[in-house]
Parts: sequence; C-alpha cells; structure tokens
Amino acid sequence: MTMRAQFTLTPSESKRLIAKGVKALPILRKALQNHTVILAGGTTNGFLVEELLNETLEEKTRYTVGLIADGKTGESKEEQRIPPFIIAKGKALDRSVHWKDYLPQLEPGDVFIKGGNALDSTGLAAVLVSNSMAGTIGAALGPLYARGVRLVVPIGLEKLIPDVREAVEFMASAPADTALGAKTGLVPMLGATVVTEITALETLYQVTAKCIGAGGVAGSEGAVTLVIEGEAAEVESALSLIQSCKGEPPVR
Repeated sequence: MTMRAQFTLTPSESKRLIAKGVKALPILRKALQNHTVILAGGTTNGFLVEELLNETLEEKTRYTVGLIADGKTGESKEEQRIPPFIIAKGKALDRSVHWKDYLPQLEPGDVFIKGGNALDSTGLAAVLVSNSMAGTIGAALGPLYARGVRLVVPIGLEKLIPDVREAVEFMASAPADTALGAKTGLVPMLGATVVTEITALETLYQVTAKCIGAGGVAGSEGAVTLVIEGEAAEVESALSLIQSCKGEPPVR
C-alpha cells in the first residue's frame, strides 16, 4: 500500500539527514572501502565527521573557515579550527597530513566533499569565498576536474536561490564595494554530485520526496517542509530515521 508522510526539518536536522544520505551514496561507500575521501571544511561536513569516523564535534563551526552567523558573512576563530580529515580506505590519516599536500595523490575513485552556500532548481551549487585565492574550492577544483575525482556537495534546501549561474556571472563582473560582513565572491561547482534532503531520502529509501514549503519562526527559521511517498514499510522506515534526527541542536 502506498502512503504519504509530511514533516518539517530545521537546518541542523537537515544537516544530520544529509550526512546520513551522503554516507549511503554508492560512490562514497566504494571510496571508503578502496579509495580516499577528503572531508573539506563545512558545518554539514562536521556532521559527516561524526557519521563516518564516530567522532563527536560539539561545535561544528570549528570545522569550517567561512560561515554566515549573527546576520553577516564572516569566518570562524582560527585558533579553534579543526583541520579537514583525510580518510584512506575507511581510516583517518594522521592529522599531520594536510589535505592540500594530499591533492597530487588523488585519483579516480577518490571523493572530495565540500559544502556550499547556494543551490538552484537545476541542481547547480556554488560556494561563497572571501579568500583572494578562492580558499578551499580554489585550490581543489582544478585538480579534481583534471584527475576525474568526484566532488560531492552536501547542501540543504534552505540554500535555494533563483539562479546560481546568473548570480555567479553577476558577482564575477565586479566585487562588492562595501559589505556588512566579509566581502565574498561566488564559485560554481559544475559536475558535482549534490546531496540535499531529497537526495538523502531517495538514496536511503525507496521513496519519492518533494519539498512543499520553507521557512518558519521560533527556532524554525530556515526549516523545510517535505512530503515523501512510497510503500508503507519504506515510508515508515524513513519516518523512523526522521524521528531520530528530530531535536538535533542548532549548529554552533
């Protein structure tokens, strides 16, 4: 029997679900067994650290450089940052190995995971950059394309914007003259495997997922409301996972 279920996810609950969806991707499961995965900085990737390595990150803003907080673009505190993990055949490499130094060793089958700040209905994602050399994505994107390394972008539907390409072209024409916060550019991530709440649900379960609303108040700002449809057993299994994500504390 087919059934439908509706639920709302806060941004932190979405991040937990998306991390579980990324973990279930066939390309990632294969990479964890036989190849290398680089978990670049990002708050959603902080959830992935927990899912993949059984680490606990109480303050996931420590696992990123750039962030939007207190109503402005900015950066995390440098002295508190946790450097990106490199996972080779399922095990984290020694923390003395810097991900940039590892780039020349990447090969087909490896996976690079990087969060984003913008997503549109075509599935194109982009990331804000304040560093003049475009930060993480500026260093990684060329080698990833040249070597045939898969780029995975976990990103919540809260980050939907009308048109990523239009936004990129607009920002490429001239930077902001002034900003309330850090000035940023916008870099598109063409060819990426984008994982949203919808992707996660449809990867984990045999369901069809649709986003039917966004936003909220009283702690649900940035929330998304979804409906899933499928055989009752699949829908109920998905709901059990959603219940386990409910109550995820706000990212800090």
